[in-house]
Amino acid sequence: MKLKQRFSLIAASSVAILSITAATPASAATMSADSVHRGSVGCFNYSWGDGSATYTIYYHNTCTVKSAIAGTTNALFDNKWCADVAADGKGHTVVYNKPMTFSSSRGGHC
Repeated sequence: MKLKQRFSLIAASSVAILSITAATPASAATMSADSVHRGSVGCFNYSWGDGSATYTIYYHNTCTVKSAIAGTTNALFDNKWCADVAADGKGHTVVYNKPMTFSSSRGGHC
């Protein structure tokens, strides 16, 4: 293959790759099916997403009384968090390490 033909082939391949990459939105390229985690514990439904610097945990108290939701992260120190939530209340907590465990206390408090 001649040098000019090689350059033409490389240029055509590069344009094809760039056009495919440009057509893919950045959010679709970086999001995955595992990026949102959902669960329930006791009176609470919760969800959290994979973050780069922080993790926001969203929760909903489905009980008819004020209850507490608590959890741990994978941090070595200061790895516990807790929130008191009103009946049928919703809220969120920001943590700086990946959430690991969740627990709840019906009618309890932090």
